[in-house]
Amino acid sequence: MADSSIMGNVTQVENYGKNLQEVQQRVRDIFKKLQSQTKTIGNVWRDDQFKQFEDDFNTNIVRAINEVTLKMENEARYIKGIVELQRQIQAKKIR
Repeated sequence: MADSSIMGNVTQVENYGKNLQEVQQRVRDIFKKLQSQTKTIGNVWRDDQFKQFEDDFNTNIVRAINEVTLKMENEARYIKGIVELQRQIQAKKIR
C-alpha cells in the first residue's frame, strides 16, 4: 500500500493535472483552427509551393502536435487517477 506522505499536497498535484489537460485541449483547438486556415489560404495561394507547404504542415507539424497532445492527455488522466487513489488512501488513514 502506498504511503500517504508520497503526495504532500494532493490539491497541487490535482491542479497540475487539470492544467495539463487544459493546455493540451487549447493546443488542439489552436491547431484545428490553423488547419482550417491553411485550407482557406489554399484558395488564394494556388501553386505547387502551397501544396508542399500544406503537406509539410499536416505531416510534420500537425502530426507531431497530435502525438504530443495525446501524451499530455494520457498524463493528465494518469494524474487524475493517482490523485483519486491518494485521496482514498488518506481518507482510510483518517478513519
